[in-house]
Amino acid sequence: SQQEDALGIIDRWTIGFHYQHLKEDSIADYDDDFGTMDASSKYENESYALFGQTAHDFSQTTRIIVGLRVEQYEVDARSKGMDSGYYDGRLNNGSSSEDGTLWGGKITLEHDLNKNHTLFASAARGYKAGGANVSTFSFGFDPKTYEDETLYNFELGLRSDWYEAAVTTQITGFYLQRQNAQLRDSVGAGGFFRYLTVNGNDASHYGLEAEATWQIDENWSVSAGFGLLETTRDSYTAFDSDESIDDSLDVDDIDDPVAVQIDSRSLANAPNYNYFLRINYQPESGLFAHIELTGSDSYYESNSHDEKRSEFALVNAAIGYRYENWTFTLWAKNLFDERYEKRIFYFNNFHPDDAYARVNRRYENPANPSTFGVTANYSW
Repeated sequence: SQQEDALGIIDRWTIGFHYQHLKEDSIADYDDDFGTMDASSKYENESYALFGQTAHDFSQTTRIIVGLRVEQYEVDARSKGMDSGYYDGRLNNGSSSEDGTLWGGKITLEHDLNKNHTLFASAARGYKAGGANVSTFSFGFDPKTYEDETLYNFELGLRSDWYEAAVTTQITGFYLQRQNAQLRDSVGAGGFFRYLTVNGNDASHYGLEAEATWQIDENWSVSAGFGLLETTRDSYTAFDSDESIDDSLDVDDIDDPVAVQIDSRSLANAPNYNYFLRINYQPESGLFAHIELTGSDSYYESNSHDEKRSEFALVNAAIGYRYENWTFTLWAKNLFDERYEKRIFYFNNFHPDDAYARVNRRYENPANPSTFGVTANYSW
């Protein structure tokens, strides 16, 4: 980068290049009383990106920052399966690919209202590259690829210093519009449960984020923050097997694809609110400690079902001692043993309480209980 060009239009600039090449191979063997399945898959992703950013100062109080990124990508996936018995003819064999050229950019305008308050606004165009779904067992009705997603994000915010910079705050409002949104779904059950990505028409997010830090003195500080979020997604069409939806539909004993309408609702993994509060004692040496509270509203676990994780409020804490190159810490996570879910699954698993019928049930993976530990670090 350089400080000033000959025209005086670009005061600061950065340019860069990014290259990525990823290859993955997997082999899986499955055997039960009904039959066997052996599957192998190969996944390869190669991408090139050129990016740059420039900044110009209109005055000592107003500046603009412009960034641009262009990316070329190619994804190839291949799968091969051998099956017998009940599973004969169910595995997918073949190859799929996705490629494209994408671009994104961002314009940010900053204005210092005075020495303590800065107003900023930005508009951005982003993207998520398309790709291929690769799982241990890929069935004929699974979508093999998914397309690019385009998103537009708008932000307006204020950064402030108060009381001779002892208190710093930032508040930001945002609106995000997603076109051809990539949504993480799941299908199947038991050993054949698998995740996949689908394109779900459009989706939107809007909300508010705020953070504040109070540096009480050179050792003590308090920080807090909260976020408010509303999301919605359009209805879209997904595919599942006739057997998974209703045994009576499966007239040929083969997993034939059936279109399933997914209704419009809030997005998964998008709580309406979250918050944190932290008190920190951090001298340069000797005794140190912190305690924090973090919390979240309930939210949908997945886009493919309507089960929700519970809301929670956790307290974490630590106390320790720093001496020369050594740091010793006694820590506690989830101090008051809050019960909530780490993951939720919803599928049929031929549960005995359902007389081994194909009935969807909620299965929970509980979050970690109260956990305590001691850590010793040596730095040099």
